[in-house]
Amino acid sequence: MGHSTPEWVFIGAVTAILIWVGAESWNVEHSLEYAPPNSETVRVVGQQWFWSFQHADGTQEINELHIKEGIPYRFEIVSNDVVHSFSIPDFAILMDAVPGRVNTVWNVFDEQGEYLIQCREYCGMLHQDMRARLFVEPNTDNATAVSSESEPTISQGSGTAIIIAPGGGEVGSTGSGTMRVVEPRNLTQAPANDSTAATNATDGNTTSSGNASSTASASGPTLSIPAGAATPGNPAYAPDTLTVTKGDVITVTNDDTAPHTVTNGATPGDADAGQLFDTSIMMPAATAQIDTATVEAGDHPFHCTVHPFMTGTLTVQ
Repeated sequence: MGHSTPEWVFIGAVTAILIWVGAESWNVEHSLEYAPPNSETVRVVGQQWFWSFQHADGTQEINELHIKEGIPYRFEIVSNDVVHSFSIPDFAILMDAVPGRVNTVWNVFDEQGEYLIQCREYCGMLHQDMRARLFVEPNTDNATAVSSESEPTISQGSGTAIIIAPGGGEVGSTGSGTMRVVEPRNLTQAPANDSTAATNATDGNTTSSGNASSTASASGPTLSIPAGAATPGNPAYAPDTLTVTKGDVITVTNDDTAPHTVTNGATPGDADAGQLFDTSIMMPAATAQIDTATVEAGDHPFHCTVHPFMTGTLTVQ
């Protein structure tokens, strides 16, 4: 009996410590979830093997995220396929993206600059390529755009689609809202200046970059990106070898549920990748054109910059 009291004291002390640690962990976890009421919401969507970002005003970005310095941002993180992990190492942000679940985390970015976004959970054969850029820009408004006592909600928005080519030039636009889609770039290279991108939504004008256009053609050769193309092993392009006559205008349609491109070059790392033709990013159900008038005769391999394992060949006669 003389030894029972110290044992119970030890058990009680350990139990109290575990309860305290559990309570503090709960507080830390929920402090990451509950953002300030004036925060701006960005929905983060992970998908093999790219990131897309949806702002509360309907603006969307792919593989690039532009935010303002000093504003609290609340990230709603989801996955469209397998488990990913949304990580911004320079700001110690790490949160899983799980199918069928919305995980949240918030942060105030206090240093302007360019930072790496990456996936920290193995998600398939191109996991290492699932990277994006974070741009923390000066806050010229000196105030947050969202001021509400309730939690902000994400809005899908609708209207203008501004398609940005690798060099920063606009490919086309339609409608009256805003959807900004940014081409993925090599993270080892300096970013292009996107300030040249603009849209004229009031009169419905569209522009083009190089020899790719967003205007559909009623006839001529066609190239399809079939459903399921984003999955390795499935057909990437139909046909995967397309023969045309120099001067033909090829109509490209994206019949898949993921964004894709048709970009010349065997891989995104080719020196001339995107120099001969490039549709830029095509969202699901989108249509673009490739004008072969300036493409030399011969065989020209092409690929998708979002899914580099997707390849094909264009033969110009």
